[in-house]
Amino acid sequence: MNKITITNLCMAIYCFFSLQINAQENYTYTLIDNGSYSFTIAVVPDPSASNFPTSVQSYGFTIIVPDGVTATVISSLGNGAGATFFDGTNVGNPSIDGYLITETLGTPIALPAPSAGTTSPMVTIQINGAPTSGILEILANDSSLATTVTPLKSFLTADTTDDGSANFSNTVDSNGSGLSGTSSFDFATLTVKEIALANVSIYPNPASSFVFIKNQQQNIERITIYSMNGQLIKSETQPLEKMDIRDIHSGIYILKIDTAKGSKSVKFVRQ
Repeated sequence: MNKITITNLCMAIYCFFSLQINAQENYTYTLIDNGSYSFTIAVVPDPSASNFPTSVQSYGFTIIVPDGVTATVISSLGNGAGATFFDGTNVGNPSIDGYLITETLGTPIALPAPSAGTTSPMVTIQINGAPTSGILEILANDSSLATTVTPLKSFLTADTTDDGSANFSNTVDSNGSGLSGTSSFDFATLTVKEIALANVSIYPNPASSFVFIKNQQQNIERITIYSMNGQLIKSETQPLEKMDIRDIHSGIYILKIDTAKGSKSVKFVRQ
């Protein structure tokens, strides 16, 4: 990830911000916790009866992290997202740092039609260093920082009109928050939950048929498997001592174990 001054940042991404003219209010951004300090930033369509798939040309958003904490882009919609780091000191807040994450797609990529109500992953990041305090958040478009440094505002340039022509425009509200659902995560909360479930583990890992839960004095309520880009693969409430993984493809996944006292997420390999 590149580190540049906030002045150069504004110049570098001016072309992205210029695409926000004539904004529509069709999508919002949301944050998905994948466990193990992995997070996916996704877009959510506003309620709509439109059956026309959304064609995405470019998108961008800003994430705020605690001062000194770094993030790495793991995957993105077109697998070409770039992240530009900025020091919070340069924007008047030394307690934070941030990344402007943007991607322009060589060929537009279709998202499910808004009528499907599908949450679509855009970028998955890994937070480095296992922080135990501070907040990760998607910057709201109506925040004081985004209002002052407007190129940091989120956008989704897309064609949502079924008229036979390419009508790309911004589909995120540039004056409202541009967010919905969960938009922040407190690392201190994660630390408490992980400590609470210190005696919960899985085996074998890698696995090919079943993943078993080793549980000591914890009442498990749900077991959930997510892909590395935050997509829900399967979720079970019974049985709670194992998960059948024979019906999922080989790869790396996140298994999340929820109990009344908290949750624990473990990365595992499906052989």
